[in-house]
Amino acid sequence: MKIKSLSIYGYGKFTGFEWNAIGSLQVVYGRNEAGKSTMMSFIHSILFGFPARQSAQLRYEPKYSHVYGGKIVIETETDGEVVIERLNGKAGGEVQVQFEDGTIGGQDRLIQLLAGMNKSLYQNLFSFDLKGIQDVQRMQGMEIGRYLLAAGTFGTDQLLSVEEELKKQSEQLFKPNGRKPKLNILLKELKESEVELKKAKQQNSDYESLLSRKSRLEAKHLKLEKDLKEQSGNLQNVTTVLEKWAILQENLRIEQRLEELGTVDFPVDGLKRYENYIEKQILLRNQIDGIVRKLEKTKQNQAESRPSLTFQPVIHRAEKLIQEWPLFLQNQEDIEDGKRKVIEHKVKIEEIEQALGLNGQSANLNLGIAIKEQIRKLLNDQLKFQLQTEELSKQRQKTVQEFEEIEAQCQSIEENLWSETDFKQLQIDKNDWIRLEELLEEKKRQNQNRQDLSKASKKSNYIKMGEGILFLLSLMLFFWSIFTSQWLLGVFTAGISGYILFSAFFTNKAKKNSDEHLTLQIQELTAELEKRSKDYHPLFVYEEQLELRNEWKRLYQILEQKEQAKGELREQEQHLTDSLECTKVNVQSYKEALGLSMDFPDIRLEDAIDLLSERADQQKQLEKLQKSLQAKDEKQRIWLRELEIIASAANCPFENPSETGFLLKQTLKLEEEKIIRLKEWEIKIEELESERRILEAEYKEYSQLTSQLLKKAGTIDEESYRVKAKKYEEMCQLQSRQQILQDQLNQSIMNDFNHYPSQKEIKETHTRLIMSIKEIEKALKEVRQERATLDHQIAVLEEGGTYTEKLHRFYQFKANFQEEAMKWAEINMAVSLLQKTMNNYISDRFPKVVEKAKEYFSFLTDGQYSSLAFQENDQLFVKRSDGALMEPIELSQGTKEQLYIALRFALVFVIQSDYSFPIMIDDGFVNFDKERTKKICELIQKMSKETQILIFTCHEHIKELFPSNCVYTLSSNHQQSSEGDKSHSMI
Repeated sequence: MKIKSLSIYGYGKFTGFEWNAIGSLQVVYGRNEAGKSTMMSFIHSILFGFPARQSAQLRYEPKYSHVYGGKIVIETETDGEVVIERLNGKAGGEVQVQFEDGTIGGQDRLIQLLAGMNKSLYQNLFSFDLKGIQDVQRMQGMEIGRYLLAAGTFGTDQLLSVEEELKKQSEQLFKPNGRKPKLNILLKELKESEVELKKAKQQNSDYESLLSRKSRLEAKHLKLEKDLKEQSGNLQNVTTVLEKWAILQENLRIEQRLEELGTVDFPVDGLKRYENYIEKQILLRNQIDGIVRKLEKTKQNQAESRPSLTFQPVIHRAEKLIQEWPLFLQNQEDIEDGKRKVIEHKVKIEEIEQALGLNGQSANLNLGIAIKEQIRKLLNDQLKFQLQTEELSKQRQKTVQEFEEIEAQCQSIEENLWSETDFKQLQIDKNDWIRLEELLEEKKRQNQNRQDLSKASKKSNYIKMGEGILFLLSLMLFFWSIFTSQWLLGVFTAGISGYILFSAFFTNKAKKNSDEHLTLQIQELTAELEKRSKDYHPLFVYEEQLELRNEWKRLYQILEQKEQAKGELREQEQHLTDSLECTKVNVQSYKEALGLSMDFPDIRLEDAIDLLSERADQQKQLEKLQKSLQAKDEKQRIWLRELEIIASAANCPFENPSETGFLLKQTLKLEEEKIIRLKEWEIKIEELESERRILEAEYKEYSQLTSQLLKKAGTIDEESYRVKAKKYEEMCQLQSRQQILQDQLNQSIMNDFNHYPSQKEIKETHTRLIMSIKEIEKALKEVRQERATLDHQIAVLEEGGTYTEKLHRFYQFKANFQEEAMKWAEINMAVSLLQKTMNNYISDRFPKVVEKAKEYFSFLTDGQYSSLAFQENDQLFVKRSDGALMEPIELSQGTKEQLYIALRFALVFVIQSDYSFPIMIDDGFVNFDKERTKKICELIQKMSKETQILIFTCHEHIKELFPSNCVYTLSSNHQQSSEGDKSHSMI
């Protein structure tokens, strides 16, 4: 069995939580308080029921949801996917189980599905945590071996604990050589009391004989009471038979009559059904006869409704004429209207010809849209050319006026312009003036430079002093190096000295040249300033003359443009005049073509086209109307000839078409009514025939049912059938009465009745039993009196004091001893059964567990311990790789815990065929070191291929030892937004 998914409606902190796609190996990781233990408890609760409110286990009722429970989906080999849903209810909750085929069951189906597994057994076998491993640490000595033995056999040491507890209770009650156990003390007291009782009993010699006599009387008393009870029972039975003698006699007579009748085979409600069938047959026969009479009358009416033979072939033509009568009248009106329209069209044509001045000739003129468009275009062009000519004339006059104005402006400007020689001299003066301004600016700059140089000269003196000192030092080093033959130092100092001399020479020369140039510029500037003796400002006059020259050039260009525009306007005006003349010629040609006079106004030419088009349309409509009138006249003549033919076939006079049509319409209506009635009679005949066939089939069916009843009853005619029906009715009444009588009797009364052939004999037996009971009662009274006398005599002897007390004390000790001995026997029986059960499990299951645990333990210890051995004294040994056998107590704490896990896993493997459940581990390996934890995780991954394993842990280093796709992380808060009014229904 594998858990595929789970859905928590409300359980602990989980509300509306779902976990799908749970794999064969699943690590549930989460911090403390994340809900790992809650999820384990949820799985236990869904499978085995919620804990009771009085239980010590937590119920995990939700705080934020009114729904308590959820569902899990499991997969089994036999039933496939199964949904188990459990909600809050009575006891462990209401559970429903839904299988793949749609079958739904309850708690019984769940128990069957879990193979009888309960919660406690599941937790002992398949669910373990840190507590089971820590129990190994608390064991010492032989306890460790027994604990591991129990873990590998039952999954828990509870049976061992129960056995130890029972043994302690047994030893507290009795030990073979003990003195303090309770039974030992009671046995000693009982023996002492028995000795004292025997001594007191010897003192009363008659006491035994009285007791023996009393015992005989008690036996006799019992026998008499038994006989009295037996005789009283017999008397009661005989009395009952006497009271119900009439009923028994009636029951006997009924049985004899039933034997005479024998078995009567007759259909249920046969007579009633037979009479019903006969009644139905009579009714159906009457209905069939009535239908036959209706058929004959209907066929007679059908013959009387035959239509006319001469008119019937032309009835469709007559219908067509009747339908065309409105068209005939309409055509007549259309003809009259058409003749009126012919006159109107002719009048209209004459009016158009008079308006246009035509002579009445109707030449075939092309008056299409293209011609009209061409004339409209010519007229538009003519008007356009006229307007353009007038516009050009106005533009030419305006251009001439503007030309004259610009020409006057040019003459005014030319009067103020200088000559070309004067303008060139003005340009030279302007350049000199600009040069003077620049020289003046340069003079100011030079003065500023002198001031700056005077400030910098102080700093340069210090620099020169430093350079002089450096030059002297380098010169001294140069001579010293020559004197001491240090040529490299000499070259270096010579270079420094040369650089200082070169720098000083060129600096002084540049300064001197700059001073001379500056002085020369100042002198030139002064000379130029003295030349400023003219009366005008050259720069301003030059700019004014330049502006006048530019304006004159601009006006002259405009003047040339105006001159050119005048020529262009003259050319355009001439071109428009030529176009206008050409357009007028074309218009005259169109007038001639249309048959209009040459003096016909051009402005009405387009209207003339419309009138000519209208005249052409009127002529076309006139011709079309005349043709239509001819066609309608022909149709009218044809229709009248057809009307004459149809009227002759219908025997109607043909004088006035209107009267003939009316008579023909009435005749057609009568014929149509005959046809409709004929069809109705045919339908009526078909319905009657169908009804007759149905009734005859029903009559035949009832005849067959009647024959079947006769056949079932084994009769051939109605008389014998009724006789047998009477016998069957008598038999049913007798059986019913017999059942009522037997309900008042029972089998014992009927058996007693069979023993007595007559009422007289049973009355004698009744009297005899009464006498016997009286004798027994008399004997009982005598025995009771004698027993009372003996009891008094024994009481007198026992009231002697010593014997009575000792006898009472003896029986009290004996009762106490028997009570405690029964408890001791029950405890020893339980110990024996428990030991037998444990021995059976150990001999059958534990060797298989040990064999598989060898493999697991060797894997967990990397082969350091290769084998396990189990001896008959219930002792477990571990074989080390060097061959040494070790008891579990001799192992290290970590190795003992590994041995415990190997045995638990091996036990799951052995019982897997009977109980295939998932393993759940809650942080069981937190005390292991890194290597041992890694080996445990590898073993778990190996086992998960065969068995589903769910691990709940809060340790990240354990989570990292498993593949990421096998890890499911729980967040710290799973309380989801629950819908308060949402309810979860069962499956």
